[in-house]
Amino acid sequence: MSKHIRLFCFMVMLLSFYSYAQDKDNLSEEINVDNLGDNTDEFQETFFEAIAQRAIENPQKAIEELEKCLKLQSNNMAVYYELAKNYIDLEAYDKAETFLKKTLEDSKYKENINIHKQLFYVYSMQKRYEDAIGVAQFIAESDPVYYQELSNLYLIQNEYQHALQALDRFDATEGLDEFRDQFRMVIYKEGNLLIKGVEYFEGRFQNSLEDTRAATYLMELYRLNNAPEESIKVGNRVQEHSVFNPEINVELALAYLVTRNIPKAKAYSQKVVESLTLEEKDKVKVINSFKAFALQNPDAQDAFVSVLDSALTSEKNSSSKAELGEFYKSRDKEKALDNYKSALRNKPNDFRLVTNIIELEVELNKFEDLLNTSEEALQSYPSQALLYYSKGLALNKLKKHQAAIEVLEEGLDYIFEDSNLKRSMFEILKDSYLALGEIEKAEAYKKKLIITQVSHPLFTGFNWKKIA
Repeated sequence: MSKHIRLFCFMVMLLSFYSYAQDKDNLSEEINVDNLGDNTDEFQETFFEAIAQRAIENPQKAIEELEKCLKLQSNNMAVYYELAKNYIDLEAYDKAETFLKKTLEDSKYKENINIHKQLFYVYSMQKRYEDAIGVAQFIAESDPVYYQELSNLYLIQNEYQHALQALDRFDATEGLDEFRDQFRMVIYKEGNLLIKGVEYFEGRFQNSLEDTRAATYLMELYRLNNAPEESIKVGNRVQEHSVFNPEINVELALAYLVTRNIPKAKAYSQKVVESLTLEEKDKVKVINSFKAFALQNPDAQDAFVSVLDSALTSEKNSSSKAELGEFYKSRDKEKALDNYKSALRNKPNDFRLVTNIIELEVELNKFEDLLNTSEEALQSYPSQALLYYSKGLALNKLKKHQAAIEVLEEGLDYIFEDSNLKRSMFEILKDSYLALGEIEKAEAYKKKLIITQVSHPLFTGFNWKKIA
């Protein structure tokens, strides 16, 4: 199972466990602890002391009190149930399972859904997925939400058909849902069931041409299944008959790239990057796909540059602007720098953007700008040696040599392994001391350069990307 699919499954399970944590102490069908039967005062006092201890988050003490209850009455379901909950709090799941099963042995509680939910939680936390599936099947008959749990567990177990069947049961009970459609796509891709996915969403789309979500997924599946022409046909039908969904433009742009129709790919890509409603990830997907296409097809590069220029109309599209910066970096450094700075305004804590800006400001000899960039970045990253280097370099080039020395000597304290960065600082310190006429200190740094075996000019060999 791929890393992304595992992350998707983990997030679904995390949501389930959060829901469990919210509900486990407020279960409407729990054993009624107010009706403990004919017991001694000692038993009831001890039992309610256990309840009180758990309420103040002291499960170990609660267990000690409950064990006293068992000595007074060895077969009390309420005690078993409370022991299970306290062992869950302690993450002692094997013991929690034992007491939950003891509780379920009583005919009065055998069908209790909430006790089964806690058993499901115990199995899930232990990654005992087969056992969890069995319990979820029982729960889902009363609580359809657990069909989603079943689908997730089946996906983890690579049982793709069963995962889809569980979603079908959920949809039949609750109706269609955007999240479940997304989950279906994960299953179709992970299980290499693209044709089955085409059949499902084709049926949905034929039944309702206004189901644009089905149309979008159908177009993606056609494209992934090497049938981009079919994807384009679906997109055209949506445009003719349905309330339009801008995500259709994303799929049309990608499909026209696959069919090498550059004018159409350009037109739909521009619609995507200029959209005010599409998410940034959709725009980045199209830009990256067009970039890869243009790198392999020189005749498409002018069209790609037009798409990039169109993307500049969206001030909030910081990731797209970062991509623009990457594209222009080897073609137009000024334009690349403008895009990186625009991206940084929306992502001020993105250190990679900072280093890209610094690198270009050095190459373009923009030392006033370099000084400002470095000073602002140091407010967020006060221990980054690279920023002391760039600030010191800027001050040196601006002939503020004493200030450069102070910054660089402070920055040396933050270098632990990067000998290239250290040599670059030594070089500027040597030059700054020479400019101030302090020959002895300049010679000292010259010797340090010899010791560290400097073998490259100041702006050669320094790996900015490695630092980022």
